[in-house]
Amino acid sequence: MSSKSEDSSVNTFGIRGFPAKCVCGLESTIYTSNTKKNPGRPFFRCPTKRDDHLFKWVEEAVLEEVEDAIPKIRCIESEFYHAKAEAEAMKAAIRELKAEVMITKVEVRRFKLILKLCLGIICLIMLVCLVMIMFGKAKAKRNVISY
Repeated sequence: MSSKSEDSSVNTFGIRGFPAKCVCGLESTIYTSNTKKNPGRPFFRCPTKRDDHLFKWVEEAVLEEVEDAIPKIRCIESEFYHAKAEAEAMKAAIRELKAEVMITKVEVRRFKLILKLCLGIICLIMLVCLVMIMFGKAKAKRNVISY
């Protein structure tokens, strides 16, 4: 392994995160460093192992993956809090609607009672009118008979 690849990421070709392929088209492979400077340190490398091909330390790729994930996580977190606030607003609206339904039920019961009372009064008035008409005809017949 060359000294260039031991010091830092070289030949990443602008690939962020875990490189799937080298620019030559071959899939990258994970190797483990056997050098004294980086013993046991894993890295991505093109299977051709040429200096002008892909080389990237795994921890640098992990760091880039995390750095790229943080804005996405923040966006998801923002969407979550927005959805949570919207759900709370909907719960408040539901509570208000339930209160309105209860008030409306009370009003409907009251109007039903008033309607029944009005119907009873109308029936009573009709009965009184019917009695008056019948007694009025009976009185008129008595007046005719008495002549």
